[in-house]
Amino acid sequence: MSDSYSFVSPTHEQMEIIRQQLGTDEEDIKRTIASLRAWLKTQPHLPEEIDDAQIERMYIQCKCSTERVKKGLDAYFSLRTRYPEMMNRDPTGQDVVRTMEHMKVVLMPRLTKELYRVHVYSHIDPDPQWVLWIDYAKVASICFDMMLFDDYSLGDVLIIDLKNVTIAHLLRTDINVIRAMEFAHKTAFCRGLKGIHLLNADKVTDFAMKIVKLGLSEKLQQRVHVHLPGSTTLFDHVSKEYLPDELGGTAGPTDKLAYDFIRRAEKKRGWFLEQDRYTSDESKRPPDNHYADDLFGVSGSFKKLSVD
Repeated sequence: MSDSYSFVSPTHEQMEIIRQQLGTDEEDIKRTIASLRAWLKTQPHLPEEIDDAQIERMYIQCKCSTERVKKGLDAYFSLRTRYPEMMNRDPTGQDVVRTMEHMKVVLMPRLTKELYRVHVYSHIDPDPQWVLWIDYAKVASICFDMMLFDDYSLGDVLIIDLKNVTIAHLLRTDINVIRAMEFAHKTAFCRGLKGIHLLNADKVTDFAMKIVKLGLSEKLQQRVHVHLPGSTTLFDHVSKEYLPDELGGTAGPTDKLAYDFIRRAEKKRGWFLEQDRYTSDESKRPPDNHYADDLFGVSGSFKKLSVD
């Protein structure tokens, strides 16, 4: 596969622009990482197995709020305890392989001019029988962790192509998993979602929006944009150079972009298998730790929630 489609890490100039926008610099980041590591040592329920670079990216994504990073670190390890169904990850496992066969997941190689990272979910299988939301969540969490390795951005733009999606697909939606994914994205991985774009949504728009309202916070609902078949309104939000060829962009074919994503994940297989062992020990959580109630506002297990 051509390297021209491979993930491009942010340049030094882009990183400096991001730091300047957030009012931080190298010295501040070093002090903050040291402070957060010292805090981790005071939390007997949390492991310390996280790299400095990952903490730095959390700090950037949290707009340089150490309090939000503390909450994020707690959530990062507690997520694996509370949602093992989502966080037991093997990039070469049958569940991940099957998901990638029935849907293309792409991290676009370059940051947009706003310094956002574009994520694309497309080529969804027309057969709804294979739909398993817990497997979507697992692939998404792999993606989130890879962002803590490779990314340096001001937020994410999510694009979902509903071209092959029917009401039968949507009836298999698990609202609790969607809520858990939003919690993981925002709190545990400290990422900001700047926009959600639903493409080719004419026949299922009303139903899809009903699910969005059930599964996402009110703030995120306001960032959802619907684009009808044949329209070019997506380009008002995301330039063609940051989109796959099949969506009218110029950044390369989806197949190669998706191939690159999963190959990069597979190269980190050993890390995922080891890292998922590091979970919070809730029996040791200090009684004065005030994050617990904030962290788990969603159900602790995945249960089907019907959509009327």
